[in-house]
Amino acid sequence: MTNAEVAEIFERIALILDIKGNENPFRIRAYERAALLIGSLSRNLRELYDEGGLKRLEGLPGIGKDLALKIEEILQTDKLRYLKKIEKGIPPGLLEILDIEGVGPKKTKLLWQKFKVKDIESLKKLAESGKLQKVKGWGEKTVQNILRGITLRKQMAGRLPIGDLLPLAEEIVEALKRTGLCNRIEIAGSLRRRRDTCGDIDILATSMNPEAVMEAFCTLPHVKNVTNKGKTKSTVFLKIGIDADLRVVEPDVFGAALHYFTGSKDHNVAVRKMAVRKGVTMSEYGVFKGTAEKKGALVAAHTEEEVFKTVGLPYIAPELRENWGEIEAAQKEVLPTLIADTDLQGDLHTHSTFSDGTESIVTMAKAAKAKGLQYIALTDHASAMGMVKGIKKETIKHYLKAIEDARRKVPGIHILAGAEVDILKDGSLYLSDDLLAQLDWVTASIHQSFRDSREANTARLIKAIQNPYVCAIGHPTTRILGKREPIDLNIDAVLSEAKKNNVAMELNASPVRLDLQDIHLKRAKELEATIVINSDAHSTTGLDCRYGIMQARRGWLEKHNILNTKPWEELAKWLEGRKGKE
Repeated sequence: MTNAEVAEIFERIALILDIKGNENPFRIRAYERAALLIGSLSRNLRELYDEGGLKRLEGLPGIGKDLALKIEEILQTDKLRYLKKIEKGIPPGLLEILDIEGVGPKKTKLLWQKFKVKDIESLKKLAESGKLQKVKGWGEKTVQNILRGITLRKQMAGRLPIGDLLPLAEEIVEALKRTGLCNRIEIAGSLRRRRDTCGDIDILATSMNPEAVMEAFCTLPHVKNVTNKGKTKSTVFLKIGIDADLRVVEPDVFGAALHYFTGSKDHNVAVRKMAVRKGVTMSEYGVFKGTAEKKGALVAAHTEEEVFKTVGLPYIAPELRENWGEIEAAQKEVLPTLIADTDLQGDLHTHSTFSDGTESIVTMAKAAKAKGLQYIALTDHASAMGMVKGIKKETIKHYLKAIEDARRKVPGIHILAGAEVDILKDGSLYLSDDLLAQLDWVTASIHQSFRDSREANTARLIKAIQNPYVCAIGHPTTRILGKREPIDLNIDAVLSEAKKNNVAMELNASPVRLDLQDIHLKRAKELEATIVINSDAHSTTGLDCRYGIMQARRGWLEKHNILNTKPWEELAKWLEGRKGKE
């Protein structure tokens, strides 16, 4: 059972309780927080449980004895009796409606009880019937947003975010390694290229006993059913809802097979064309002299480096293999030296209990220090969305004092007093300039009005960028994978304005966002706009930019393209240099 699957169970409980409407809201919030925490853990719950049992689980932030017992039951049985109990009477497809942007538990309850909506399809029929527009609080715009959300969900059908799939794929690989049957085993396909969403899991292995490996693979606890089981290739349908393929190949051709099954298709086609021009043919079995019809001697197959060398290319990182110019760059010997996990020196977008985070400023700072970071910006929300807590005119003094207290209590790390400030519909900010001037770091973000025109959205962001106190634009396209499509933007205009005003554009590393997208990052590099990779952590376990680094590598980014690879002294100079703007 993966962390994502456990988190999904708690999220499901919270949603069902909210829909039923007869549960203490604090209890619902506890399940929501638990889901958020578990989903952001960098270590597997099973490992933590094996280390210290129930007490280890209770030691997690916000996880008391009741929740720890439920986690224990899930880990031991792959199910939860409490969930089964509260699911009674709830149509199986009802919760899928909550994946549609703008449809929360209250609206879902209304749709179910008043209109007998039970799933996405019945919601679509109702939305198209014209009946919803007549309900108080539901206008034409809301209904159109629902229909747009249904379309987006269908487009994502059969695909899941990398944050759900990569940990699962890594678990499967580790489980197969533990059998001792595999000499070598690697993730391939779009997951190896670190695509933000993937449709399946591809795994490649070598073994002296392929049939035993297939048996182990097909009987893993992650498997719902076996689609096809062969001697060297098997396909299973996983409980998470996608296929996984395992191929066992001969050790001598592993490199050729890994290159072939990593893709992308466009990259492979381009490389094979180069091979033909050099008088060789290329496949998953190796590089051979001659043509596909008249194969000669095997030239290369053992490693990917050998495969690339046969066509006159250096090794190309998997993240770059999209035929976006990587072959031309390799030929000119100008492939980027991609950013690495160890390059980030700070995190400039985090939240604490001062707004919607789950842990205190001090706790967040201690965790950042423990991770080896030189600096952290606490950027609690300053929001126009009716958030009870957060940074306002009435609370900013208290917030700044809390930051000062944290600086005294947590020496050895630089703690910046920041805010994530809402960009309003007209491009102005929720906080006035005199309040912004009191902060060390300002991230400006859009959190509402997502469906304006391309021109309006672009003008809105440009105006925010021009505010002299704004240091960065947070999750610039506002997308949430599978739930909210990006706002329509002239991305070149926004990136150019950011470059002009010395404002960083954020790559939000949350695995449900990964915003900016890879193509935007590549364009930002071309336009020399500065990128900042932040976790958007709402807990200490969320202080993880792993997926952001992956996305940055897909966008061809190097260390010097990223603001928070700078050591503290250089970041401080960058901040000092911006004061001229004010």
